Amino acid sequence: MLKVILFDLDGTLYTSSEVYQKFAEAAYHTYAKLKKTTVEKAKEVLERRRKEMKKERGYEVPYTLALLSVGISIEEWHKENINFFNPGDLLKKNELLKIILSKLKEKYKLAVFTNNNRIQTERILKALGIERLFDYIFTYESYKLIKPNPEVFKKIIKELKIKPEECLMVGDRYHFDLLPAQEQEMKIYEVKGPDDISELLNIL
Repeated sequence: MLKVILFDLDGTLYTSSEVYQKFAEAAYHTYAKLKKTTVEKAKEVLERRRKEMKKERGYEVPYTLALLSVGISIEEWHKENINFFNPGDLLKKNELLKIILSKLKEKYKLAVFTNNNRIQTERILKALGIERLFDYIFTYESYKLIKPNPEVFKKIIKELKIKPEECLMVGDRYHFDLLPAQEQEMKIYEVKGPDDISELLNIL
């Protein structure tokens, strides 16, 4: 029996080309600052690295992994992107999503599971108007691990005190959100954004 629905954040509970562009700019800024180079050079290096990693893995990787691959820690990256911008400034309340999540919350515990940091996550949830709907919020700081590392999925299941099959992972990235969850015997549901979440009311 399903007990918990675990939602990815970026690309799942919201979509925004403006926010994604700002995260990209924050990544360039972080590389430029820490490697003492120009933002233009930083963009060139990081986008080339992302292309290489996509070719190696067969799917697109986020800036977190590109930065890690060139020697910039997740902690450094998060510190810089927190200071660089507030994604909440670029988002607005999603009343329909709030209604859908409220209905799901009547039957299940709800959780957010993101590679993002706690500050940016709270800024985003507050801007969307859904910050009070989640029983748990798992960010990078929770375990200092990121998706798709299977260990972070195992730790969350343990903390939730449920069996893997009692948890549904909802996300937009198959290789980061869904495949590792499925490998832990969790249920999965793929979306392309918040509009697809309403379908859960029909299938659960």
